[in-house]
Amino acid sequence: MKRLATSFKLQVTSLLLFLLTTTSLLAQTVPNEMMLGDLRLTINESTRRQIQKDVDRLTQSQTYFNILVDRMNLYFPIIEREHGEAGIPDEIKFLAIQESALISDAVSSANAVGFWQFKDFTAREVGLRVDRNVDERLNIVSASKGSAKYLNSHNYFLKNWVYSVMAYNTGRGGAQKYVDQSNLNAKRMTINSKTHWYVKKFIAHIVAFTPAVGLPNSEGIWLDEITDAGGKSLEQIAREQNVDVEELKKYNKWLKRGDVPKDKAYAVLIPRQGTPPKKAIAQNNARRSKISEPQKKIYPTELKPGLTEANKSTIIPLNGIPSILARDADDVHTLSARAGISEKRFRKYNDMGAADKIIPNEFYYIKKKKGKAKIGFHVAKRNENLWEISQQYGIRLAKLAQRNRMSIIDALKPGRVLWMDKTRPSDEPIAYHELSKPVITKPVAKVTASTHNVDDAVISDESFEEPIEEEIIEEEVPDIIVPVVDTKEERLKKVKIHTVAAGESLWSISQLYEVELDELLRWNELPDPDAISIGQNIQVKAPIEEASEGKNIISHTVQPGETVYAISRKYGMTVDEVMDLNGLLGFDLNVGQDLKVYNE
Repeated sequence: MKRLATSFKLQVTSLLLFLLTTTSLLAQTVPNEMMLGDLRLTINESTRRQIQKDVDRLTQSQTYFNILVDRMNLYFPIIEREHGEAGIPDEIKFLAIQESALISDAVSSANAVGFWQFKDFTAREVGLRVDRNVDERLNIVSASKGSAKYLNSHNYFLKNWVYSVMAYNTGRGGAQKYVDQSNLNAKRMTINSKTHWYVKKFIAHIVAFTPAVGLPNSEGIWLDEITDAGGKSLEQIAREQNVDVEELKKYNKWLKRGDVPKDKAYAVLIPRQGTPPKKAIAQNNARRSKISEPQKKIYPTELKPGLTEANKSTIIPLNGIPSILARDADDVHTLSARAGISEKRFRKYNDMGAADKIIPNEFYYIKKKKGKAKIGFHVAKRNENLWEISQQYGIRLAKLAQRNRMSIIDALKPGRVLWMDKTRPSDEPIAYHELSKPVITKPVAKVTASTHNVDDAVISDESFEEPIEEEIIEEEVPDIIVPVVDTKEERLKKVKIHTVAAGESLWSISQLYEVELDELLRWNELPDPDAISIGQNIQVKAPIEEASEGKNIISHTVQPGETVYAISRKYGMTVDEVMDLNGLLGFDLNVGQDLKVYNE
Protein backbone atom coordinates (compact mmCIF):
# COMPACT_ATOMS: atom_id res chain seq x y z
CA MET A 1 0.00 0.00 0.00
CA LYS A 2 2.85 2.35 0.87
CA ARG A 3 4.50 1.64 -2.51
CA LEU A 4 1.21 2.41 -4.33
CA ALA A 5 0.88 5.66 -2.42
CA THR A 6 4.42 6.64 -3.35
CA SER A 7 3.81 5.76 -7.00
CA PHE A 8 0.60 7.82 -7.01
CA LYS A 9 2.45 10.78 -5.47
CA LEU A 10 5.12 10.63 -8.19
CA GLN A 11 2.47 10.53 -10.91
CA VAL A 12 0.77 13.57 -9.41
CA THR A 13 4.14 15.32 -9.15
CA SER A 14 4.89 14.56 -12.82
CA LEU A 15 1.47 15.87 -13.86
CA LEU A 16 1.99 19.01 -11.78
CA LEU A 17 5.41 19.54 -13.39
CA PHE A 18 3.90 19.13 -16.86
CA LEU A 19 1.10 21.63 -16.13
CA LEU A 20 3.44 24.16 -14.54
CA THR A 21 6.02 24.02 -17.33
CA THR A 22 3.30 24.14 -20.00
CA THR A 23 1.92 27.26 -18.35
CA SER A 24 5.40 28.76 -18.06
CA LEU A 25 5.98 28.25 -21.78
CA LEU A 26 3.09 30.57 -22.52
CA ALA A 27 4.29 33.27 -20.16
CA GLN A 28 7.98 33.56 -20.97
CA THR A 29 8.33 37.01 -22.43
CA VAL A 30 11.58 38.98 -22.47
CA PRO A 31 11.14 42.04 -20.20
CA ASN A 32 12.39 45.53 -20.96
CA GLU A 33 14.40 45.49 -17.73
CA MET A 34 15.93 42.78 -15.56
CA MET A 35 18.60 42.37 -12.90
CA LEU A 36 21.96 40.58 -13.05
CA GLY A 37 23.14 40.69 -9.46
CA ASP A 38 22.98 44.36 -8.53
CA LEU A 39 23.32 45.45 -12.18
CA ARG A 40 20.07 46.65 -13.78
CA LEU A 41 19.88 45.76 -17.48
CA THR A 42 17.74 47.78 -19.86
CA ILE A 43 17.00 45.91 -23.10
CA ASN A 44 16.10 48.01 -26.14
CA GLU A 45 13.14 46.93 -28.23
CA SER A 46 14.92 45.50 -31.29
CA THR A 47 17.29 43.48 -29.10
CA ARG A 48 14.40 42.34 -26.92
CA ARG A 49 12.68 40.92 -30.00
CA GLN A 50 15.92 39.20 -31.03
CA ILE A 51 16.31 37.59 -27.59
CA GLN A 52 12.65 36.57 -27.65
CA LYS A 53 13.36 34.41 -30.70
CA ASP A 54 15.97 32.52 -28.67
CA VAL A 55 13.51 32.12 -25.80
CA ASP A 56 10.91 30.72 -28.19
CA ARG A 57 13.47 28.31 -29.62
CA LEU A 58 14.46 27.10 -26.15
CA THR A 59 10.85 26.46 -25.18
CA GLN A 60 9.40 25.14 -28.43
CA SER A 61 9.99 21.46 -27.53
CA GLN A 62 7.98 20.58 -24.42
CA THR A 63 9.84 17.29 -23.99
CA TYR A 64 13.32 18.79 -24.22
CA PHE A 65 12.34 21.71 -22.00
CA ASN A 66 11.12 19.32 -19.28
CA ILE A 67 14.34 17.32 -19.49
CA LEU A 68 16.39 20.46 -18.85
CA VAL A 69 14.06 21.51 -16.03
CA ASP A 70 14.61 18.13 -14.37
CA ARG A 71 18.39 18.52 -14.63
CA MET A 72 18.52 22.10 -13.41
CA ASN A 73 16.39 21.34 -10.35
CA LEU A 74 18.74 18.47 -9.49
CA TYR A 75 21.93 20.48 -9.85
CA PHE A 76 20.93 24.11 -9.18
CA PRO A 77 20.88 23.75 -5.36
CA ILE A 78 24.56 22.79 -5.51
CA ILE A 79 25.47 25.55 -7.98
CA GLU A 80 23.53 28.10 -5.91
CA ARG A 81 25.45 27.10 -2.79
CA GLU A 82 28.92 27.15 -4.37
CA HIS A 83 28.31 30.35 -6.34
CA GLY A 84 26.59 32.01 -3.39
CA GLU A 85 29.58 31.38 -1.12
CA ALA A 86 31.82 32.97 -3.78
CA GLY A 87 29.61 36.03 -4.30
CA ILE A 88 28.53 35.15 -7.85
CA PRO A 89 25.13 36.60 -8.91
CA ASP A 90 22.43 33.94 -8.68
CA GLU A 91 21.34 34.43 -12.32
CA ILE A 92 24.69 33.14 -13.59
CA LYS A 93 23.66 29.59 -12.67
CA PHE A 94 21.69 29.55 -15.95
CA LEU A 95 25.01 29.76 -17.81
CA ALA A 96 25.53 26.06 -17.00
CA ILE A 97 22.46 25.19 -19.10
CA GLN A 98 23.79 27.28 -21.96
CA GLU A 99 27.24 25.72 -21.74
CA SER A 100 26.47 22.01 -21.32
CA ALA A 101 22.69 21.50 -20.96
CA LEU A 102 23.83 20.24 -17.51
CA ILE A 103 25.19 17.03 -19.06
CA SER A 104 28.09 16.02 -16.82
CA ASP A 105 30.25 14.51 -19.58
CA ALA A 106 29.37 16.96 -22.37
CA VAL A 107 32.33 17.54 -24.72
CA SER A 108 32.53 20.49 -27.13
CA SER A 109 34.25 20.57 -30.52
CA ALA A 110 37.03 22.56 -28.82
CA ASN A 111 37.54 19.77 -26.24
CA ALA A 112 35.90 21.71 -23.43
CA VAL A 113 34.41 19.22 -20.98
CA GLY A 114 31.83 18.92 -18.23
CA PHE A 115 29.10 20.95 -16.57
CA TRP A 116 30.95 24.27 -16.99
CA GLN A 117 32.86 23.35 -20.17
CA PHE A 118 36.43 23.77 -19.00
CA LYS A 119 39.41 22.87 -21.16
CA ASP A 120 41.89 20.83 -19.14
CA PHE A 121 44.41 23.70 -19.02
CA THR A 122 41.84 26.13 -17.59
CA ALA A 123 40.43 23.49 -15.25
CA ARG A 124 43.82 23.02 -13.63
CA GLU A 125 44.22 26.79 -13.36
CA VAL A 126 41.09 26.97 -11.18
CA GLY A 127 42.18 24.05 -9.03
CA LEU A 128 40.41 21.08 -10.62
CA ARG A 129 42.06 17.71 -10.89
CA VAL A 130 42.11 16.30 -14.43
CA ASP A 131 43.93 13.04 -15.07
CA ARG A 132 43.22 9.44 -16.05
CA ASN A 133 41.68 8.65 -12.65
CA VAL A 134 39.70 11.78 -11.85
CA ASP A 135 38.14 14.54 -13.93
CA GLU A 136 36.57 17.10 -11.62
CA ARG A 137 35.03 18.92 -14.58
CA LEU A 138 32.36 16.16 -14.37
CA ASN A 139 31.80 16.77 -10.64
CA ILE A 140 29.08 19.42 -10.17
CA VAL A 141 30.47 20.51 -6.78
CA SER A 142 34.09 20.87 -7.89
CA ALA A 143 33.22 22.30 -11.31
CA SER A 144 30.91 24.93 -9.77
CA LYS A 145 33.66 25.97 -7.38
CA GLY A 146 35.96 26.28 -10.39
CA SER A 147 33.45 28.28 -12.43
CA ALA A 148 32.97 30.67 -9.50
CA LYS A 149 36.72 31.21 -9.25
CA TYR A 150 36.98 31.69 -13.03
CA LEU A 151 34.10 34.18 -13.16
CA ASN A 152 35.44 36.13 -10.19
CA SER A 153 38.84 36.39 -11.85
CA HIS A 154 37.19 37.94 -14.92
CA ASN A 155 35.10 40.30 -12.84
CA TYR A 156 38.15 41.48 -10.92
CA PHE A 157 39.52 42.97 -14.14
CA LEU A 158 36.33 43.74 -16.09
CA LYS A 159 34.29 45.07 -13.13
CA ASN A 160 30.99 44.19 -14.77
CA TRP A 161 29.11 40.86 -14.60
CA VAL A 162 27.84 41.16 -18.18
CA TYR A 163 31.41 41.47 -19.43
CA SER A 164 32.48 38.63 -17.11
CA VAL A 165 29.83 36.34 -18.62
CA MET A 166 31.01 37.34 -22.09
CA ALA A 167 34.62 36.60 -21.14
CA TYR A 168 33.54 33.07 -20.17
CA ASN A 169 33.10 32.52 -23.91
CA THR A 170 35.65 34.89 -25.49
CA GLY A 171 38.37 34.91 -22.86
CA ARG A 172 39.37 38.10 -21.09
CA GLY A 173 41.46 39.31 -24.02
CA GLY A 174 38.66 38.72 -26.50
CA ALA A 175 36.18 40.57 -24.28
CA GLN A 176 38.25 43.75 -24.18
CA LYS A 177 37.13 44.98 -27.61
CA TYR A 178 33.49 44.89 -26.46
CA VAL A 179 34.12 46.70 -23.16
CA ASP A 180 32.73 50.22 -22.76
CA GLN A 181 34.75 51.91 -20.02
CA SER A 182 31.67 53.81 -18.85
CA ASN A 183 30.10 50.50 -17.82
CA LEU A 184 32.86 49.54 -15.37
CA ASN A 185 31.39 49.40 -11.84
CA ALA A 186 28.09 50.66 -13.32
CA LYS A 187 24.71 50.01 -11.70
CA ARG A 188 22.79 50.25 -14.99
CA MET A 189 23.63 49.00 -18.46
CA THR A 190 21.86 48.89 -21.83
CA ILE A 191 21.66 45.68 -23.83
CA ASN A 192 21.54 46.58 -27.54
CA SER A 193 22.72 45.48 -30.99
CA LYS A 194 26.37 45.99 -29.98
CA THR A 195 26.07 43.53 -27.10
CA HIS A 196 27.91 40.26 -27.72
CA TRP A 197 25.69 37.41 -28.97
CA TYR A 198 26.74 35.14 -26.10
CA VAL A 199 25.31 37.58 -23.55
CA LYS A 200 22.00 37.80 -25.45
CA LYS A 201 21.80 34.01 -25.52
CA PHE A 202 22.53 33.96 -21.78
CA ILE A 203 19.64 36.37 -21.12
CA ALA A 204 17.38 34.11 -23.19
CA HIS A 205 18.25 31.18 -20.94
CA ILE A 206 17.45 33.22 -17.82
CA VAL A 207 14.04 34.20 -19.22
CA ALA A 208 13.23 30.72 -20.55
CA PHE A 209 14.03 28.73 -17.43
CA THR A 210 13.46 31.06 -14.46
CA PRO A 211 9.72 30.19 -14.11
CA ALA A 212 10.59 26.51 -13.66
CA VAL A 213 13.25 26.93 -10.92
CA GLY A 214 12.39 24.97 -7.79
CA LEU A 215 9.97 22.47 -9.35
CA PRO A 216 10.23 18.89 -8.06
CA ASN A 217 12.03 16.30 -10.17
CA SER A 218 9.58 14.34 -12.30
CA GLU A 219 11.04 11.05 -10.98
CA GLY A 220 11.14 12.22 -7.37
CA ILE A 221 14.96 12.28 -7.23
CA TRP A 222 17.14 14.67 -5.26
CA LEU A 223 20.92 14.65 -4.79
CA ASP A 224 22.49 14.04 -1.41
CA GLU A 225 26.21 14.49 -0.90
CA ILE A 226 28.96 12.78 1.11
CA THR A 227 32.54 13.98 1.35
CA ASP A 228 34.24 11.39 3.56
CA ALA A 229 34.47 8.53 1.04
CA GLY A 230 38.23 8.62 0.41
CA GLY A 231 39.64 5.16 -0.30
CA LYS A 232 36.24 3.65 -1.11
CA SER A 233 34.97 2.35 -4.44
CA LEU A 234 31.60 3.37 -5.86
CA GLU A 235 30.44 -0.22 -5.39
CA GLN A 236 31.27 -0.04 -1.69
CA ILE A 237 29.60 3.37 -1.34
CA ALA A 238 26.48 2.06 -3.10
CA ARG A 239 26.19 -0.78 -0.57
CA GLU A 240 26.73 1.54 2.38
CA GLN A 241 24.21 4.10 1.12
CA ASN A 242 21.70 1.48 -0.06
CA VAL A 243 21.50 2.85 -3.62
CA ASP A 244 21.77 1.21 -7.02
CA VAL A 245 25.41 1.17 -8.11
CA GLU A 246 24.57 2.05 -11.74
CA GLU A 247 22.58 5.08 -10.58
CA LEU A 248 25.48 6.09 -8.34
CA LYS A 249 27.91 5.86 -11.29
CA LYS A 250 25.53 7.92 -13.44
CA TYR A 251 25.92 10.90 -11.09
CA ASN A 252 29.62 10.39 -10.38
CA LYS A 253 31.24 10.05 -13.80
CA TRP A 254 34.08 12.25 -12.54
CA LEU A 255 35.61 9.13 -10.91
CA LYS A 256 36.95 7.45 -14.04
CA ARG A 257 38.76 4.52 -12.39
CA GLY A 258 39.77 3.18 -9.00
CA ASP A 259 38.64 4.31 -5.57
CA VAL A 260 37.78 7.83 -4.44
CA PRO A 261 41.21 9.49 -3.86
CA LYS A 262 42.33 10.65 -0.42
CA ASP A 263 44.32 13.73 -1.48
CA LYS A 264 41.35 15.98 -0.65
CA ALA A 265 37.62 15.81 0.10
CA TYR A 266 35.70 14.86 -3.06
CA ALA A 267 31.93 15.25 -3.12
CA VAL A 268 30.19 11.99 -4.04
CA LEU A 269 26.58 12.54 -5.11
CA ILE A 270 23.98 10.11 -3.81
CA PRO A 271 20.66 9.97 -5.70
CA ARG A 272 17.76 9.80 -3.20
CA GLN A 273 14.04 9.28 -3.66
CA GLY A 274 11.39 11.45 -2.03
CA THR A 275 11.35 14.98 -0.65
CA PRO A 276 14.76 16.42 0.23
CA PRO A 277 15.15 17.69 3.80
CA LYS A 278 15.57 21.44 4.03
CA LYS A 279 19.17 22.55 3.62
CA ALA A 280 20.22 18.92 3.26
CA ILE A 281 23.11 19.74 0.97
CA ALA A 282 24.27 22.67 3.07
CA GLN A 283 24.24 20.46 6.21
CA ASN A 284 26.28 17.79 4.44
CA ASN A 285 28.64 20.50 3.28
CA ALA A 286 29.26 21.52 6.89
CA ARG A 287 30.52 17.98 7.61
CA ARG A 288 33.26 18.14 4.98
CA SER A 289 36.68 16.97 6.03
CA LYS A 290 38.96 19.80 6.99
CA ILE A 291 41.94 19.90 4.65
CA SER A 292 44.98 21.82 5.81
CA GLU A 293 46.01 24.71 3.61
CA PRO A 294 48.67 23.51 1.14
CA GLN A 295 52.06 25.16 1.26
CA LYS A 296 52.16 28.17 -1.04
CA LYS A 297 54.00 27.44 -4.26
CA ILE A 298 56.71 29.75 -5.47
CA TYR A 299 56.39 30.37 -9.20
CA PRO A 300 59.17 31.57 -11.52
CA THR A 301 57.61 35.07 -11.63
CA GLU A 302 58.47 35.48 -7.94
CA LEU A 303 62.09 34.41 -8.44
CA LYS A 304 62.92 36.74 -11.31
CA PRO A 305 62.82 40.46 -10.42
CA GLY A 306 61.13 42.84 -12.82
CA LEU A 307 58.58 40.37 -14.19
CA THR A 308 55.06 41.59 -13.49
CA GLU A 309 51.57 41.02 -14.87
CA ALA A 310 51.99 44.12 -17.00
CA ASN A 311 54.82 42.73 -19.09
CA LYS A 312 53.61 39.16 -19.54
CA SER A 313 53.26 38.12 -23.16
CA THR A 314 49.88 37.26 -24.56
CA ILE A 315 49.21 33.54 -24.60
CA ILE A 316 47.68 32.45 -27.89
CA PRO A 317 46.46 29.08 -29.18
CA LEU A 318 48.72 27.38 -31.74
CA ASN A 319 47.47 24.09 -33.15
CA GLY A 320 44.84 24.27 -30.41
CA ILE A 321 47.53 24.40 -27.68
CA PRO A 322 48.38 27.51 -25.60
CA SER A 323 51.71 28.95 -26.71
CA ILE A 324 53.92 31.97 -26.09
CA LEU A 325 56.21 33.93 -28.43
CA ALA A 326 59.90 34.15 -27.58
CA ARG A 327 61.43 37.63 -27.69
CA ASP A 328 65.04 38.48 -28.49
CA ALA A 329 66.21 38.57 -24.87
CA ASP A 330 64.21 35.55 -23.70
CA ASP A 331 65.56 32.35 -22.24
CA VAL A 332 63.83 29.33 -20.73
CA HIS A 333 63.63 31.07 -17.35
CA THR A 334 61.89 34.21 -18.58
CA LEU A 335 59.49 32.32 -20.86
CA SER A 336 58.45 29.84 -18.17
CA ALA A 337 58.07 32.73 -15.75
CA ARG A 338 55.71 34.60 -18.10
CA ALA A 339 53.75 31.41 -18.66
CA GLY A 340 53.53 30.70 -14.94
CA ILE A 341 54.98 27.18 -15.14
CA SER A 342 58.23 25.60 -13.99
CA GLU A 343 61.28 25.47 -16.25
CA LYS A 344 61.25 21.66 -16.04
CA ARG A 345 57.67 21.53 -17.28
CA PHE A 346 58.38 24.11 -20.01
CA ARG A 347 61.26 22.03 -21.38
CA LYS A 348 59.15 18.88 -21.25
CA TYR A 349 56.26 20.49 -23.14
CA ASN A 350 58.66 21.60 -25.89
CA ASP A 351 60.84 18.46 -26.06
CA MET A 352 63.90 20.48 -25.01
CA GLY A 353 67.02 19.11 -23.39
CA ALA A 354 68.88 20.86 -20.58
CA ALA A 355 71.32 22.48 -23.03
CA ASP A 356 68.79 23.55 -25.67
CA LYS A 357 68.47 27.31 -26.14
CA ILE A 358 65.47 29.48 -26.94
CA ILE A 359 65.16 30.65 -30.56
CA PRO A 360 63.88 34.25 -30.82
CA ASN A 361 60.57 34.81 -32.65
CA GLU A 362 59.59 31.15 -32.30
CA PHE A 363 56.46 29.96 -30.54
CA TYR A 364 56.80 27.67 -27.54
CA TYR A 365 54.05 25.58 -26.00
CA ILE A 366 53.02 26.01 -22.38
CA LYS A 367 50.86 22.90 -22.33
CA LYS A 368 51.50 19.34 -23.43
CA LYS A 369 51.60 18.79 -27.19
CA LYS A 370 49.32 16.27 -28.86
CA GLY A 371 49.84 12.70 -29.98
CA LYS A 372 48.99 13.42 -33.60
CA ALA A 373 48.76 16.35 -36.01
CA LYS A 374 45.70 17.69 -37.81
CA ILE A 375 47.16 16.84 -41.23
CA GLY A 376 47.88 13.50 -42.85
CA PHE A 377 51.40 13.99 -44.22
CA HIS A 378 54.33 16.39 -44.26
CA VAL A 379 57.23 16.44 -46.75
CA ALA A 380 60.53 17.25 -45.03
CA LYS A 381 62.28 20.30 -46.46
CA ARG A 382 66.01 20.84 -46.73
CA ASN A 383 67.69 21.62 -43.40
CA GLU A 384 64.47 20.75 -41.52
CA ASN A 385 64.70 18.49 -38.50
CA LEU A 386 62.18 16.37 -36.65
CA TRP A 387 61.96 18.75 -33.66
CA GLU A 388 61.07 21.74 -35.88
CA ILE A 389 58.28 19.74 -37.50
CA SER A 390 56.98 18.60 -34.12
CA GLN A 391 56.82 22.24 -33.00
CA GLN A 392 55.20 23.36 -36.26
CA TYR A 393 52.29 20.94 -35.91
CA GLY A 394 52.04 20.70 -32.11
CA ILE A 395 52.82 16.96 -32.00
CA ARG A 396 55.10 15.43 -29.38
CA LEU A 397 58.56 14.65 -30.76
CA ALA A 398 58.63 11.05 -29.52
CA LYS A 399 55.16 10.45 -30.93
CA LEU A 400 56.13 11.88 -34.32
CA ALA A 401 59.15 9.60 -34.44
CA GLN A 402 57.06 6.62 -33.35
CA ARG A 403 54.44 7.25 -36.05
CA ASN A 404 57.23 7.09 -38.64
CA ARG A 405 59.03 4.10 -37.12
CA MET A 406 62.20 6.06 -36.48
CA SER A 407 64.23 7.40 -33.57
CA ILE A 408 64.24 11.06 -32.57
CA ILE A 409 68.00 11.13 -33.25
CA ASP A 410 67.70 9.68 -36.76
CA ALA A 411 68.79 11.99 -39.55
CA LEU A 412 65.87 13.35 -41.55
CA LYS A 413 66.46 13.23 -45.29
CA PRO A 414 64.95 16.03 -47.40
CA GLY A 415 61.82 14.93 -49.24
CA ARG A 416 60.86 12.19 -46.79
CA VAL A 417 57.08 11.84 -46.40
CA LEU A 418 56.26 11.89 -42.71
CA TRP A 419 53.03 10.37 -41.40
CA MET A 420 51.44 12.92 -39.05
CA ASP A 421 48.08 11.62 -37.81
CA LYS A 422 48.52 7.87 -38.24
CA THR A 423 51.36 5.38 -37.83
CA ARG A 424 53.06 4.25 -41.03
CA PRO A 425 52.15 0.59 -41.52
CA SER A 426 55.06 -1.82 -41.12
CA ASP A 427 54.58 -3.09 -44.67
CA GLU A 428 54.49 0.45 -46.12
CA PRO A 429 57.95 1.50 -47.43
CA ILE A 430 59.36 4.92 -46.63
CA ALA A 431 58.25 7.37 -49.34
CA TYR A 432 60.37 10.23 -50.69
CA HIS A 433 59.66 13.16 -52.97
CA GLU A 434 62.22 14.78 -55.17
CA LEU A 435 62.54 18.38 -54.09
CA SER A 436 63.16 20.99 -56.75
CA LYS A 437 66.54 22.61 -56.30
CA PRO A 438 66.43 26.16 -54.98
CA VAL A 439 67.20 28.74 -57.65
CA ILE A 440 69.86 31.15 -56.45
CA THR A 441 70.60 34.40 -58.20
CA LYS A 442 74.15 35.41 -57.29
CA PRO A 443 74.96 39.06 -56.66
CA VAL A 444 76.27 40.88 -59.72
CA ALA A 445 78.41 43.99 -59.46
CA LYS A 446 77.72 46.78 -61.91
CA VAL A 447 81.04 48.26 -63.05
CA THR A 448 81.27 52.03 -63.30
CA ALA A 449 84.88 52.23 -64.48
CA SER A 450 87.48 50.11 -66.28
CA THR A 451 88.08 46.68 -64.81
CA HIS A 452 90.74 43.99 -64.91
CA ASN A 453 90.80 40.34 -63.94
CA VAL A 454 92.68 39.03 -60.92
CA ASP A 455 92.27 35.30 -60.20
CA ASP A 456 89.03 35.24 -62.21
CA ALA A 457 87.45 37.88 -59.97
CA VAL A 458 86.10 41.10 -61.40
CA ILE A 459 87.75 44.07 -59.74
CA SER A 460 86.88 47.68 -60.47
CA ASP A 461 89.39 50.47 -60.45
CA GLU A 462 86.64 52.78 -59.28
CA SER A 463 83.70 52.43 -56.94
CA PHE A 464 80.86 49.93 -57.42
CA GLU A 465 77.19 50.60 -57.33
CA GLU A 466 75.38 48.76 -54.52
CA PRO A 467 75.37 45.03 -55.37
CA ILE A 468 72.05 43.39 -56.01
CA GLU A 469 71.09 41.42 -52.90
CA GLU A 470 71.02 37.69 -53.15
CA GLU A 471 67.58 36.47 -54.07
CA ILE A 472 66.61 32.96 -53.10
CA ILE A 473 63.51 31.52 -54.62
CA GLU A 474 61.85 29.19 -52.14
CA GLU A 475 61.72 25.58 -53.17
CA GLU A 476 58.35 24.28 -54.15
CA VAL A 477 57.31 20.96 -52.68
CA PRO A 478 55.29 18.95 -55.21
CA ASP A 479 51.91 17.51 -54.34
CA ILE A 480 52.14 14.41 -52.21
CA ILE A 481 51.45 11.32 -54.26
CA VAL A 482 50.64 9.09 -51.30
CA PRO A 483 46.97 9.26 -50.19
CA VAL A 484 46.19 12.69 -48.78
CA VAL A 485 44.28 12.71 -45.49
CA ASP A 486 41.97 15.67 -44.90
CA THR A 487 42.23 17.75 -41.76
CA LYS A 488 39.63 17.09 -39.09
CA GLU A 489 37.76 20.25 -40.08
CA GLU A 490 37.64 19.19 -43.74
CA ARG A 491 36.44 15.72 -42.81
CA LEU A 492 33.62 17.08 -40.65
CA LYS A 493 32.37 19.31 -43.48
CA LYS A 494 31.92 16.27 -45.72
CA VAL A 495 30.09 14.11 -43.17
CA LYS A 496 26.32 13.83 -43.58
CA ILE A 497 25.59 10.78 -41.45
CA HIS A 498 27.15 10.07 -38.04
CA THR A 499 26.96 6.65 -36.41
CA VAL A 500 26.47 6.94 -32.64
CA ALA A 501 29.36 5.44 -30.66
CA ALA A 502 29.47 4.32 -27.04
CA GLY A 503 29.55 7.26 -24.61
CA GLU A 504 28.23 9.81 -27.12
CA SER A 505 25.19 11.98 -26.50
CA LEU A 506 23.18 14.02 -28.96
CA TRP A 507 24.67 17.12 -27.31
CA SER A 508 28.26 15.97 -27.90
CA ILE A 509 27.39 15.11 -31.52
CA SER A 510 25.88 18.59 -32.04
CA GLN A 511 29.07 20.16 -30.66
CA LEU A 512 31.29 17.96 -32.85
CA TYR A 513 29.59 19.08 -36.06
CA GLU A 514 28.83 22.63 -34.82
CA VAL A 515 25.08 22.40 -35.32
CA GLU A 516 22.25 23.24 -32.94
CA LEU A 517 20.80 20.46 -30.81
CA ASP A 518 17.26 21.27 -31.91
CA GLU A 519 18.38 20.96 -35.56
CA LEU A 520 19.52 17.39 -34.94
CA LEU A 521 16.18 16.67 -33.25
CA ARG A 522 14.30 18.09 -36.23
CA TRP A 523 16.40 16.52 -39.00
CA ASN A 524 16.16 13.08 -37.41
CA GLU A 525 12.57 13.41 -36.12
CA LEU A 526 13.70 12.54 -32.60
CA PRO A 527 11.26 13.13 -29.71
CA ASP A 528 14.04 14.09 -27.27
CA PRO A 529 17.87 14.09 -26.97
CA ASP A 530 17.92 10.76 -25.13
CA ALA A 531 16.17 8.89 -27.97
CA ILE A 532 19.40 7.64 -29.55
CA SER A 533 21.28 4.36 -29.23
CA ILE A 534 24.72 2.98 -30.05
CA GLY A 535 25.01 2.21 -33.77
CA GLN A 536 22.18 4.54 -34.77
CA ASN A 537 22.76 6.70 -37.85
CA ILE A 538 22.20 10.40 -37.18
CA GLN A 539 21.90 12.99 -39.97
CA VAL A 540 24.26 15.83 -39.06
CA LYS A 541 23.77 18.02 -42.11
CA ALA A 542 20.61 19.91 -43.04
CA PRO A 543 18.41 18.13 -45.61
CA ILE A 544 18.75 19.75 -49.01
CA GLU A 545 15.12 20.90 -48.82
CA GLU A 546 15.93 22.95 -45.73
CA ALA A 547 19.38 24.08 -46.92
CA SER A 548 17.97 25.40 -50.21
CA GLU A 549 14.94 27.10 -48.64
CA GLY A 550 14.62 30.70 -49.82
CA LYS A 551 17.18 30.29 -52.62
CA ASN A 552 16.38 30.95 -56.26
CA ILE A 553 16.76 27.65 -58.14
CA ILE A 554 17.24 27.61 -61.92
CA SER A 555 18.11 24.95 -64.49
CA HIS A 556 21.51 24.40 -66.07
CA THR A 557 22.01 22.25 -69.17
CA VAL A 558 25.23 20.23 -69.12
CA GLN A 559 27.62 21.20 -71.93
CA PRO A 560 30.35 19.00 -73.49
CA GLY A 561 33.35 18.68 -71.16
CA GLU A 562 31.57 20.05 -68.08
CA THR A 563 32.05 18.36 -64.71
CA VAL A 564 30.14 18.57 -61.44
CA TYR A 565 33.04 20.54 -60.00
CA ALA A 566 33.08 23.06 -62.88
CA ILE A 567 29.32 23.60 -62.58
CA SER A 568 29.55 24.05 -58.80
CA ARG A 569 32.24 26.73 -59.27
CA LYS A 570 30.19 28.49 -61.94
CA TYR A 571 27.22 28.95 -59.60
CA GLY A 572 29.08 29.47 -56.34
CA MET A 573 27.98 26.12 -54.91
CA THR A 574 29.78 23.21 -53.31
CA VAL A 575 30.03 19.87 -55.09
CA ASP A 576 27.88 18.36 -52.32
CA GLU A 577 25.17 20.98 -52.89
CA VAL A 578 24.97 20.19 -56.61
CA MET A 579 24.84 16.46 -55.95
CA ASP A 580 22.28 16.70 -53.12
CA LEU A 581 20.03 19.13 -55.00
CA ASN A 582 19.92 16.79 -58.00
CA GLY A 583 20.04 13.45 -56.20
CA LEU A 584 23.27 12.48 -57.97
CA LEU A 585 24.90 9.28 -56.75
CA GLY A 586 28.07 9.70 -58.81
CA PHE A 587 30.01 12.26 -60.83
CA ASP A 588 29.00 11.04 -64.30
CA LEU A 589 27.05 13.62 -66.33
CA ASN A 590 25.40 13.43 -69.75
CA VAL A 591 25.55 16.23 -72.32
CA GLY A 592 22.16 17.91 -72.39
CA GLN A 593 21.26 16.79 -68.86
CA ASP A 594 19.37 19.45 -66.85
CA LEU A 595 20.63 20.18 -63.36
CA LYS A 596 19.13 22.33 -60.63
CA VAL A 597 21.48 25.09 -59.47
CA TYR A 598 21.31 28.20 -57.31
CA ASN A 599 20.98 31.56 -59.05
CA GLU A 600 22.61 33.95 -56.61
